[in-house]
Amino acid sequence: MAALRQIAVTLLLIAVAGCAWLYLSPAPGRFLLADGRLPEALHPLVSALSPADNGPKVGATPAGRGGGRQTPLVAVSTARPLVTRDRLRAIGSGEAVRTVAVRPDASGIVKSLSFRSGDAVEAGATLAQLQDDAERIAVDRARIALATATDQLSRYETLAATGSSITSVQLEEVRRARDAAALDLRAAEVALAKRSITAPIAGHVGLLDLEIGALVDSSTLIATVDDRSKLRILFDAPEAFATQLAVGLPITAVPATRSGETYQGVVTALDSRLDQASRTLRAEATIDNEGDRLRPGLSFSVEIGFEGESFVAVDPLAVQWERTGPFVWVVADDRTSKAPIAIIERNIDSVLVASDTLKAGDTVVTEGVQLLREGGSVRVRETTGVDAVPDDEGPPTAESPPAGRRADAGTLLAPPAEAAAR
Repeated sequence: MAALRQIAVTLLLIAVAGCAWLYLSPAPGRFLLADGRLPEALHPLVSALSPADNGPKVGATPAGRGGGRQTPLVAVSTARPLVTRDRLRAIGSGEAVRTVAVRPDASGIVKSLSFRSGDAVEAGATLAQLQDDAERIAVDRARIALATATDQLSRYETLAATGSSITSVQLEEVRRARDAAALDLRAAEVALAKRSITAPIAGHVGLLDLEIGALVDSSTLIATVDDRSKLRILFDAPEAFATQLAVGLPITAVPATRSGETYQGVVTALDSRLDQASRTLRAEATIDNEGDRLRPGLSFSVEIGFEGESFVAVDPLAVQWERTGPFVWVVADDRTSKAPIAIIERNIDSVLVASDTLKAGDTVVTEGVQLLREGGSVRVRETTGVDAVPDDEGPPTAESPPAGRRADAGTLLAPPAEAAAR
């Protein structure tokens, strides 16, 4: 009997505690009044004990189900179209349109220098002269040998024309000797020409690091000549823009040292493949260097405009996650449903998504998502977050206020990366 009394007292205490919990908090009441969780006979008792939850209680539900449970109160926002990836910004490095490192084609001692650091030179101008006494002597000797061979050939041809005993074989040998002497002269002149080091292109030479009397060879750098009439800007574009980039696209470049000046140019070359480590595409643009105010090695902010891609923008608070990936709750006729999404880009006040079910103009839940279920009813509190766009204005772009979004290098996020971050 004592055991039975103890069990009865324990059950009574549990019942009293349960009633107190129902009276103090609306959560257990909402749970018990959910479909099929409690016999209908107990619905009035639980509804009477459970307090109201931020508003009037719902009346009796269809199909004889018990009334009194609270409909979740949610805050919503409107999904709107937004054009993104319409502008690429990247940091690039400038290079001279042509650069040549000048080295001698022969070894020798520097006899004279014809330039100073920073001088502008024309193509073919002599930069340095090596000692060439031996080569000049070789040229003079070759000229004498050629003159002798030429005179001998003339005598043989005269004898052959007068019917002398000169055979055709002898005449041919003398002619070949004359040709060999001419080749020796050409070789000597080439060796002499190599003693003069000339500029292969027109441009500006760099700092001079050479003195008269220095011994140089084919590995010695005489000077670096830069053609700065135009600059090539090398930059890396994110792989998301790889299909949109093309040779001939106009670009705007702003040098870091002259932030108030802009230079117009075009894309002139694209790499044949993406870099696997950085997932970027190497690109090259060319700009005019009017007034020779820019120098190779400057950093530039490169900007390229595109037509852009249209996506749906939602409030960041609306994005939820489950095992299968991200989704948002969509409200239609006061009923909720899940809309799977793929995240394209994250901004400060919106998330751009792609979805087969979510459309621009749909109402998505931003607050109160913990109590939602598929097909459940909700009460809408107010509209917050991303504002709707008037029909007569059309979809905004990345430049439209107040968003001011730009798809800069490094801001594009793929769904797998977002999922991993979660």
